[in-house]
Amino acid sequence: MIKKITLLFTIVLVIASCDKKFNDIGAEVLPTNPFVGKRAYYPVVVKHALVDVVQTNNIGLMQLGEREDKLFGNTAAAIVSQLNLSQYAPNFGAYSAQREIDSSFNELETVNDVWLEIPFFTNQNDADRDGLIDIYDIDDTDPNSDSDGDGVNDINEQINGTDPTNPDTDGDGILDGEDSETVNPNPDKKLYELDSLFGDQNASFDVEINKLNYFLRQLDPNQNFEQGQIYYSDFSPSLHKDQLLASERISLDFSEIVKDDADNLSPRIRIPLNKQIFQQLILDKEGDLELANSNNWRDFFRSISIETSNFSSPLLMLLDTNSMVIRINYNYISKVADSDPVENVELTDEFLINTLGSIRFNTLAKTTTANSELNDIISTNTPAQIALSGGLATIVDIQLFEDNDVLEDLKDKPWLLNEANLTFHLDKQVVGAYGHTLPDRLYVYNSNTLAPIIDFAQDAVATSNLAKVVYGGFLIEEEEGDKQYYKVRITNYLRNIIINDSINSPLRVALTNVLPNQTQVIMAKVNNSNVAKIPTGTVATPKSGVFVGPNPSNPELSNLKLQLEIFYTEIN
Repeated sequence: MIKKITLLFTIVLVIASCDKKFNDIGAEVLPTNPFVGKRAYYPVVVKHALVDVVQTNNIGLMQLGEREDKLFGNTAAAIVSQLNLSQYAPNFGAYSAQREIDSSFNELETVNDVWLEIPFFTNQNDADRDGLIDIYDIDDTDPNSDSDGDGVNDINEQINGTDPTNPDTDGDGILDGEDSETVNPNPDKKLYELDSLFGDQNASFDVEINKLNYFLRQLDPNQNFEQGQIYYSDFSPSLHKDQLLASERISLDFSEIVKDDADNLSPRIRIPLNKQIFQQLILDKEGDLELANSNNWRDFFRSISIETSNFSSPLLMLLDTNSMVIRINYNYISKVADSDPVENVELTDEFLINTLGSIRFNTLAKTTTANSELNDIISTNTPAQIALSGGLATIVDIQLFEDNDVLEDLKDKPWLLNEANLTFHLDKQVVGAYGHTLPDRLYVYNSNTLAPIIDFAQDAVATSNLAKVVYGGFLIEEEEGDKQYYKVRITNYLRNIIINDSINSPLRVALTNVLPNQTQVIMAKVNNSNVAKIPTGTVATPKSGVFVGPNPSNPELSNLKLQLEIFYTEIN
């Protein structure tokens, strides 16, 4: 009892000696009798901002295709990229160009096929480890399930080397469970689940690939070559087209690519390119200065553009452009060793052009106008709703305590601040009407300093597969209340305003998918006087959401409106 009284006296003394009456002392160390736990709400002011032009050369994930959004309007995404030779000063065939001259033997290197390949993002998640990935597994919690119904469970199909998705692996008319002589014709076959495709995966569309005469610089000459060059989403490839490399109508094939002489390739976009152009620009340049080093090459073959159009139905793809490659398959003539008389044989080889370490960026352009309802949402000073989007994005600024007298009054209250939250409830009716795909999280940061609003509490959502140590804002779904919301704790931010007289800067909110833990979030520069930067994850997230604003017009949503929620302990 003496210890408790001493502790209480110490706490009261500390409170009395402070200018501010908010304190960081946790409620769990306080005696219960002299204190009453309460909750208070304060209104916030929301202001929307549109992002029409944004930096795209550091966003990581590249978009290609057409994004459909019935509220924000449709967006077309194209790719512009440098290319690198997998080997500089290359030899095609067995001899160098000089050796061919010296020996008077022409290997006659000739292009067979040229393909541009961009892999899809895929996974092979197998929860029960039965050899069959979850998307094809009839029960991904039970390795003894029989997904193809052939009488052999999935785990034994893996052991036997048969196909768990085909009841008759060898196609002889006898089910695997009854066939004693089954031989798998494709034992190396792998199955994949595709990630990051938005829209109709069965859509057909036109692809056009052009060689550009535009040189992509690493450093900005206007910044004395001391800062990286910024490439924006409004870049126009049509102004810089040099040679047409491909023009094809395609639809996607999600099967792995089987190669006779090498490992199979994961599912990917695969577009045939003009063989004659690559014969002239690559194989016929063997030994020339254009292929001698990276500087010469990048000045010679400056960049390419990849554009899509005429979709049968909208489809946007996030693609693994880090693994993008141009694959040149060619034949050449070789002498048969120790043959007498001399014999020649035709051999096949492959040369790769890749994108490792190259500059790549997206162009983004609106192809349809936004719905008039969007203007109604973002133009008012007292919004009933909040509209957030990725890509050519919409972000919002939230001002706490627009009335400074309210803030000063709050500072004078005898409260211990326990927690402060902003909770963004989805307007489910609107989200459903527009068919929005929801982001994994919201990201909140200081609009002036760009510093993230840090949440030191661990996230308690057990269903989330995203680790959260610093940043808040996960999507939370309540089964009983049928609510969906994102809660962001701003406790430390508010304490700094109350206790340390920190500047009450607007908080900026942007949607995104995955953010790194305990690392700085990479930001993209915005060509907008009102917005300095937004997270690169927002640029690369083709998702949208409409939330209940601070002034809902629907009375049924009044208890879900956006407001500052404060949990505090008051000293009697």
